[in-house]
Amino acid sequence: MAPERTNSGHADYRPPPDDHPDTRPFLCIPYWTQPVAPATTWDTGDVRPLPNAVVPYLCESIKASQYSPGEELRVTVAVRNSGGGNSAAIATVVVYWADPTTGFSTLNFFGATTVAVLPTRLTPDTTVTSELAATIPATAPQHICLLAVVSHPQDRAGTAFDPAGDRHWAQHNLIAAAVAPGAPTLIPFKVANPFNTDAEIVLRVGPADRQRAEQVAHHLDRTAAETSALLRLLDSAGKEIGEPGDTVVEVIPMPARGETDRQILVEVTSDLHAGTAVVIEALIDAYGARQRGVNAGGLGMVLIPPD
Repeated sequence: MAPERTNSGHADYRPPPDDHPDTRPFLCIPYWTQPVAPATTWDTGDVRPLPNAVVPYLCESIKASQYSPGEELRVTVAVRNSGGGNSAAIATVVVYWADPTTGFSTLNFFGATTVAVLPTRLTPDTTVTSELAATIPATAPQHICLLAVVSHPQDRAGTAFDPAGDRHWAQHNLIAAAVAPGAPTLIPFKVANPFNTDAEIVLRVGPADRQRAEQVAHHLDRTAAETSALLRLLDSAGKEIGEPGDTVVEVIPMPARGETDRQILVEVTSDLHAGTAVVIEALIDAYGARQRGVNAGGLGMVLIPPD
């Protein structure tokens, strides 16, 4: 049975009567174009929250040039319209960047454009924006996150920065770090509550499952390795939180759009082979008045051998 169609971001959405088909656009920034889960073919925007088989921090529709602080970065975004009309929808696409983070509460504007997106229901076709270009400040971190949102007056995005739950939003959020035995790596990142209400944020940092690890490694032209890693979760001052292990967890009460700084210290027990990668995920779930354990964001940390 086809998944129930929802219209995330439509505060006033009502199903149309049978004799008046809905011709509004139904936009999304697709996360996948091949089957990844039962009852799915390609990403039409119908399936949200994202299926577990989908890497929530690696949207294939967001493409970027090689990033270096202080130099120009170029970005394109692919958009899909699964609506019932026959005319192109003039959609607005906005791109933001942020420091490495598991959830988005503070965004930096990157660029915006419009794109005419014809409706398509029988193929995985998308329409790609023109190239957006901007220079990220030289003071920015060595790795940044990209967040994109698509909207239309008849199909508005939600106000929460929620790429896992709102089809209008998508993210590209990977950090690569070199590791070796005896040379632990310290990776700073932010934990944020992207919602407009207070929430209890549950942070989990640990290895990606095999399917997701292979997807991320393939994206970097590498193969997934199974080398174990010891993780230590630290606060911004370097104080350890909880016990070390292959997975670490912290529960953080957080106000609406709040954020805090964390670090993960990674130690591997054996050398990684050339061309391989170990994928660690920092994922957050939110519990609050409007959230009941929903995935609220994620960050991928890719461990690679030194050059």
